[in-house]
Amino acid sequence: MLPKKHTFAFRLNLYVVSSISLIALIIFTSYYLISRNLFLEGAEQNAKNITEKYVNQIDAVIGRVAKIPLNFASVIESNLLNEHQLTLMLQNIVANNNEVFGSAIAFEPFSFNKDKYFSSIYVYKNGEKVTTSNLNDPKYEYFYQDWYQIPAKLGEPVWSEPYYDEGGGNTLMTTYSVPFYKIENGLSKLWGIITIDVELHWLDKLVSSIKIYETGFAFVISYAGTFVTHPNNEFIMNHTIFSLSEEHNIPLLRDYGRKMIDRQSGFEKLNGVTIKDDSRIYYTPFNSNNWSLGIIFPDKELYADLNNLSLIIVIIGFLGLIFIIVTITTVSKKMTKPLNLFAIAANEIGSGKFNSKLPEINSKDEIEELFNSFKQMQFELNNYIINLKETTAEKEKMQSELRIAHKIQMDMVPKIFPPFPERDDVDLFAILDSAKEVGGDLYDFFFIDDEKIVVLVGDVAGKGVPASLFMAVTRTLIRSKITKGITSSVIIDQINRDLMQNNDSQLFVTLLLCIIDLKTKTMEFTSAGHNPAYIVSNSGEITPLKDRHGMALGLFDLKPYTSSFYQMKQGDKFILYTDGVNEAMDKDGNIYDYYRLENMLGKIQNLTAKESTELIIKDIINFANGAEQSDDITLMVVTLK
Repeated sequence: MLPKKHTFAFRLNLYVVSSISLIALIIFTSYYLISRNLFLEGAEQNAKNITEKYVNQIDAVIGRVAKIPLNFASVIESNLLNEHQLTLMLQNIVANNNEVFGSAIAFEPFSFNKDKYFSSIYVYKNGEKVTTSNLNDPKYEYFYQDWYQIPAKLGEPVWSEPYYDEGGGNTLMTTYSVPFYKIENGLSKLWGIITIDVELHWLDKLVSSIKIYETGFAFVISYAGTFVTHPNNEFIMNHTIFSLSEEHNIPLLRDYGRKMIDRQSGFEKLNGVTIKDDSRIYYTPFNSNNWSLGIIFPDKELYADLNNLSLIIVIIGFLGLIFIIVTITTVSKKMTKPLNLFAIAANEIGSGKFNSKLPEINSKDEIEELFNSFKQMQFELNNYIINLKETTAEKEKMQSELRIAHKIQMDMVPKIFPPFPERDDVDLFAILDSAKEVGGDLYDFFFIDDEKIVVLVGDVAGKGVPASLFMAVTRTLIRSKITKGITSSVIIDQINRDLMQNNDSQLFVTLLLCIIDLKTKTMEFTSAGHNPAYIVSNSGEITPLKDRHGMALGLFDLKPYTSSFYQMKQGDKFILYTDGVNEAMDKDGNIYDYYRLENMLGKIQNLTAKESTELIIKDIINFANGAEQSDDITLMVVTLK
């Protein structure tokens, strides 16, 4: 007896319930997403209204304070004031503005008093009093301080990063520096800097008063991302929005921080800042400086009403689903009872008992049709198994024949190395690696007489059995045509005409045939559309033999092939190969190419022929990095001693 979870009734139940559940899920999800978007739109508009309200309040204060040094600079540039008058003006600024902690005026060297290098006045609040001093200490050198240098270099007013004036005002403040100028010889020249120190306790108080639900909050960052205000006092001046992003591993917070210091506005999703739950952040810049205000909206509180309503809908839907399951289960068990006997028989057949007897079913519906179809399938399955056994045997026979063909092909090319151990004037090594069981590459070498050796490499277009047969014919023709005194071009001409006979498949072979006189070191060669060979000298100089004397063999008899001569030297290496070398590919489709091959040739001048061949093949394998071999690879190295 099959487990109930495999019965047709169970599956019918599952499909119906799943379909209903899917439809309900789509409806509920659509409702939730639409409602959520409406909530988000409302929250974003609310956040924008709140933020703009407080930004305008803060801008009003900062803008009003910023006008003070600007107006002061205009007065100085328009009127020649003495030190006493300047001091009175500074004292008046500090005494009559609650947000101002201090104000200073500092002149360029010798520009206010020709006898004084330093000329400055600083007025600040000292408890309930207004105190006057200067910044003329040589150790301080106010010319090199940020509040002086930055506006002087930029030529425009600059707000400083907020700082805690410990030991002075013992309060958080920022400095606004304004450059002023005078006309000398018709040119405007920097005369000095006016500063105003602004206390920020009013800013922290104002931002802290922004209430967003139960746990939401607002904060302000400077143009460098430093927290100027924050509900957590430990963050103020001790953290930037970027350091907080790294500490809590919140990459999005870093992105929003960049947008904030770039004076952008936005309403974004955020995973925690100083709260654990997901949230939304609305941020917008101040108009009066480069600072930015951010407000955090906790998702849990933002969607509280929506989530409560959704929970009620889910509970109602769940109860309705249980009712549907009970109803469908009762009906489906009654309707699918005839399937139980059929399921038992089908299970036996599925376990391998293909001749098991099927029960008789007379339900006069689709189940009976299924039974008849299964009975026919049982008959066909038995026949299929018989045919499969025969097909498998044939395939194994074919694979065996291909392995034999591969062995025959490999036996046709020389593979005993060193091939001429009795000779000390030549060193030779070659490798042929087929892309399939059999391939179309070939190489060969043999002596015509005691002094002349023939070396050749060829590549039949295509792979597999047809290419291997064409390769075998080509090699046989070469061996039969070569006689003492014959040239490589004549041999190539004769082979081309022979291969053209009855070549209905239009197969062709590229071939490089070389005859080397080991005594004179003279090489005659003919290239029938083949890749250029290389000569590597003892000194490492690489010479490509780019001469081509005609097209590939087996297609056309247009004109006789010619040949070229090259005078080799003792120690020269002669490298022959097929395009499986320079066109080897990695997994991304990049090819090995001639540049990489020539780079490897520069490393073989001191190696034997075998070592040279194996080094290049190893580099090709490393380059392919496990990619399937796309073409036959053949490589031969001949060294003249």
